[in-house]
Amino acid sequence: MSVDKTMRTIRWGMIGCGDVTEVKSGPGFYKAAHSTLLGVTNRTLAKAESYAQRHGVPKVYPDAAALLADPEICAVYIATPPAEHKALTLLAAAAGKHVYVEKPMALNHAECEEMIAACQAAGVRLYVAFYRRAMPRFLQIKDWIEQGAIGTVCTVSVLQRQKPAPAELSPDTMPWRLKPEVAGGGKFLDMGVHVLDILAFWFGPISDVHGEASNRAGLYAVEDTVTANWRHAGGVSGVGNWCYVGHDEADRVEITGTHGRIEFEFFADTPLRLITAAGVQEMTICNPTHVQQPFIQSIVDELNGVRACPGDTLIAAQVSAAADSILAAYRQRFA
Repeated sequence: MSVDKTMRTIRWGMIGCGDVTEVKSGPGFYKAAHSTLLGVTNRTLAKAESYAQRHGVPKVYPDAAALLADPEICAVYIATPPAEHKALTLLAAAAGKHVYVEKPMALNHAECEEMIAACQAAGVRLYVAFYRRAMPRFLQIKDWIEQGAIGTVCTVSVLQRQKPAPAELSPDTMPWRLKPEVAGGGKFLDMGVHVLDILAFWFGPISDVHGEASNRAGLYAVEDTVTANWRHAGGVSGVGNWCYVGHDEADRVEITGTHGRIEFEFFADTPLRLITAAGVQEMTICNPTHVQQPFIQSIVDELNGVRACPGDTLIAAQVSAAADSILAAYRQRFA
């Protein structure tokens, strides 16, 4: 890509001031080079005002429409629950703003396609917060794979097991992430899609998806247990097991090749393990304080014509399609 020597500052507006914006994402917009967080809005105005004061954000808007009408804003970060992603993306595109939307990209694949079409028609960029594509920890694994450290990759297996959080034990304290009308699904749609996206980043688009979802503990309406298998365009086959009502915790991804394997925890920054005939090599790569900042920097750089962002909106939509396939039978009860 040609370099724009003017290196303009990308002025962001943020819609939604929830927990994810406090450390994971929000500070990345004003700490990335050539980037600033110009203004914020939230359904509860007092929350936006508090966020702006604590983070040094100069503007607070009464609603999303006011933020999108500001000509100084050139890109928008949508940090709302998934049920609002499509509508806000369409409004942002119509206003001529580039869009960075939280994952899951939308409630379903059909909504993702509408979002992509709207942004393409408006001539604006659309990015999805699969930010692990830019984190050093996951880039190291990518390097091992591409260098042939474990030979030809054959399979990948995913295991995630969690105990229910206290808030999940009562309808009165149930998080929005477990409400189908707001989130579209349960923790698999919130967390499992991160895993599917990074695997697609390493091994190519996902196809031949087969899965099953169920609710074993009866704590809430959405699924709490998911099993799936799939194949990547590069020939790697995958299998996953997610249980969010277990008696203990587990987080493990294992990539098996003809000459070794790679083991790691997905949601923690414990040591990566490269296991070959030569022995076991462990590498510790700590996550950045603001985990989305490297990805945000890549978006800013792409908008400035410096380098390509490693995100892939079409793959993000395809991950949504894979989740739709896995959850289809279970979702029928909410139709």
